[in-house]
Amino acid sequence: MTRRATTERWAVIALVLVAWALRWVALLDVPPGWRDDDLIELYTFSQRIVDEGPVLYFPGASGHEPLYHALRAPVLALAGINQASARWVSASAGTLATLLTWAVGRRLLGRRVGLLAGALVAVSFWGLMYSRVAIRHIGALPWMLTAIYWAWRQARDARTSPAAVAGVAVGIAGALLTYYAGRLLPALLLAVLPLVAPLRRRWRGYLLGIALGLLAATPVFWAASQLPGADARVGELAVPLRALRSGDIRPLVQTTWTTLGMAHARGDPEWLYNVSERPVFGQLGALAFYTSLAGLLIRWRRPSVRVLLLWLAVGIAPAFISLPPSSYGHTILALPAVYLILATGVDEAWTRLERQMTHADPPPAPSPALRGARARTLALLAARTALPIAVLAIVASRDLDGYFRQWPAHSMVRFLYRADYRALAAFLDARPSLAGCTVGSMLFGPWDKVALQTDLAREDAGLRWANPERAIVFTGGEATQIFLQDEGTRQPALQDILAISPQIEAPRGMQGYAVAPVLTPDQAAKTDAGGMSLAEQPFAGALALEAVAIEPPTGNDEPVWVITWWRVVGPLPLPAEELIPNPPPPGVYSGPRLKVFAHLYVAGEQAAAGGEPVASDDGLWVDPYTLQPGDLVVQWHRFGPTRASDTGYRLVLGLYDPLSGARWLTAAGNDSVAVDLSP
Repeated sequence: MTRRATTERWAVIALVLVAWALRWVALLDVPPGWRDDDLIELYTFSQRIVDEGPVLYFPGASGHEPLYHALRAPVLALAGINQASARWVSASAGTLATLLTWAVGRRLLGRRVGLLAGALVAVSFWGLMYSRVAIRHIGALPWMLTAIYWAWRQARDARTSPAAVAGVAVGIAGALLTYYAGRLLPALLLAVLPLVAPLRRRWRGYLLGIALGLLAATPVFWAASQLPGADARVGELAVPLRALRSGDIRPLVQTTWTTLGMAHARGDPEWLYNVSERPVFGQLGALAFYTSLAGLLIRWRRPSVRVLLLWLAVGIAPAFISLPPSSYGHTILALPAVYLILATGVDEAWTRLERQMTHADPPPAPSPALRGARARTLALLAARTALPIAVLAIVASRDLDGYFRQWPAHSMVRFLYRADYRALAAFLDARPSLAGCTVGSMLFGPWDKVALQTDLAREDAGLRWANPERAIVFTGGEATQIFLQDEGTRQPALQDILAISPQIEAPRGMQGYAVAPVLTPDQAAKTDAGGMSLAEQPFAGALALEAVAIEPPTGNDEPVWVITWWRVVGPLPLPAEELIPNPPPPGVYSGPRLKVFAHLYVAGEQAAAGGEPVASDDGLWVDPYTLQPGDLVVQWHRFGPTRASDTGYRLVLGLYDPLSGARWLTAAGNDSVAVDLSP
């Protein structure tokens, strides 16, 4: 083995080790928590494969191909769902993408280009972002790079190579079965074929590989075609195309223009995956990138250059026709091409410096001119050596700081990734005696609870969940420790209660309170319209309405607030809790399984049968699956705006399942209670 080959081997090993390390360091801090897509893909796709076996296509979340989730399922089966198992496939795919960028770059453009491009991918903000989240985007890159590598070999070989055919087929099938942007790969390979293989005798194996890859993916897309509306992702995002069909070209022009500037002007606008609108490169990096791109356009006749330019164009094309523009996720196929282009410019400058060193004729020795020539040669050698290091340092210093320091510290990122719930999980794990607390959830859906449960090591925390804009839970009806997020709106009456409650220690992003039960005021109604005690009429023997109070409007067109007190007197007869992806599969219900219906009538104006209420406010703003017998639930219902009334109101309340419409009945067989309220 030559010295150059040995050096390259060690450089590649170092490249892989650095890429792998960067994808695991500070795992609990960056990203700072879980986001919806992480949890949806983990629990409703990958875990479903663990529980039920292989799945051809997932119709939920606007349609998901199965391969990424199938690869992660064995990891979850062995290790359960945690930080490491959730991100194992993404980190592996990101590391493989780094290695294969080197391999493709080496094959198409030379060993120096391959090494530098691989290193740039390893340290890039873009590459790190998708290598460290538990979603599928990065999973398409190793398959795409494999297909391009073997397609190039087949195109440049006069004979059909079984290995190349298999490589193209596997790469295409893998990309198609991982992420919807992978559907562009067959089109890319078909488009570059006449550019890289002008001799038709080389086309047979090349086309055979593409055909086999498409054939392997056919069952999945056939299964998707049998599910109306399942593959809805493209339609949801392609707003510019819908506008174009209506004759409006402006959205398409705007998204295209914005995307073309993502290298230097405006990158991905979503805080989920970027420091909002932060471009791919800083000023120096963008200058180097565009200089490299200009150099490639000058040398466009070279087959390898044609592949790279077309690869870039196809890779960023999805962002032209979808929202948001400049999306790093939609343009994920372009990631290796962008850094290969930058690396080619650096290599071209390296080559020119080499030529100057080689062609310089040393003056006869000994002379001052010889010493000057030697100094010039040493300067050229230093410049040649420093050039790739400088470019890598510029990209690495900006991107590593942006990813590991700037991005996770931003308040919007911490909110979107539920950093406060991760901190609360660590806080509760460190305090085993702290149990039965109430946790506020501003988004109030299943994923806040799932995020905290995923990070929480203990199983005896017994947490209750409530939306503090509308409700609160007092565990066991006694003084309760309540943790609420710093950000977000709270019910004004609840805020007044918190203002007089002692604060307790809480983790970052949360506020803690020790709150005594909210006692029903003297003027609260505790009997129904017939004079029977409300507490003695529990619904389904589980949930009893104890009292109702009204905060009348201060004038016309002002809301009426009604407070209700509910006591959990027995286990709630709820169906098994089920996690449904968002958006749900077509025709699948994903809402709550228990609600309070609350209809407000003006006293004396209610029709004898079926009268229309002046206002309704249905909802149960606590998680019923977390309630335990003895808990006290306080809710605020908002009706209005209504008119001020001197005659009072009648409130009709009951419980029902929104999916089936079935109402919970009292022991007397009633499906509601009516309460007269005075203003």
